[in-house]
Amino acid sequence: MSVVSLVFEALRGLLWGAFVLALGLVIARMVVDGLRLNPFGWFPYLIRRWSEPLLLPLRRNPLAFSSRYDLAPVLFIILAILILAFGLHFLGDAYRAVVGFGLAARFFADGDLGLGARYLIGHVLLLLLSVAMICVVFGVVFSWMGLYRGRLVRFIWWGFERITGPLRRLVPPIGLFDLTPLAAYFVLLLLSWFVEVIFLR
Repeated sequence: MSVVSLVFEALRGLLWGAFVLALGLVIARMVVDGLRLNPFGWFPYLIRRWSEPLLLPLRRNPLAFSSRYDLAPVLFIILAILILAFGLHFLGDAYRAVVGFGLAARFFADGDLGLGARYLIGHVLLLLLSVAMICVVFGVVFSWMGLYRGRLVRFIWWGFERITGPLRRLVPPIGLFDLTPLAAYFVLLLLSWFVEVIFLR
């Protein structure tokens, strides 16, 4: 196994570890709150202390705020599953891009500049399109959950608006439903397919 493969396997392991740890904390918080354990006991206190930073941003969600039940843990579990799924998908795309860059460098070294340039441009474009898809998906999720703070969240919103903004002039809403993100995701999928066909085949 190459060094690149080991690095990406380690990153996948870290992502899975963070997911399991965060999910375990939130589920433990739900159990502690559901059983109404003494909040000053050492176990409930630690669970509340460690889980509250994860749940606090989601408590600002209008849906969670207006409900008589604490929906923040449920919203967090949904968000955590989406982050895990798209995080693993992005790591796969990034691994493929790194391997592609290595092939491009080999082609350049062998004097095949045309093929090297095609591989380099193709994998850069696929990586950018993968980031754009993540911005579209999480822009929708963050708008539903009412998340607007944090550097990463602001970057997602910046990308989301740059991608969906031009399409809003072409795709009118249907009632209360904005179909622009769906159209943007479909366009990005088509662009990824075109890049594959043009540059990498």
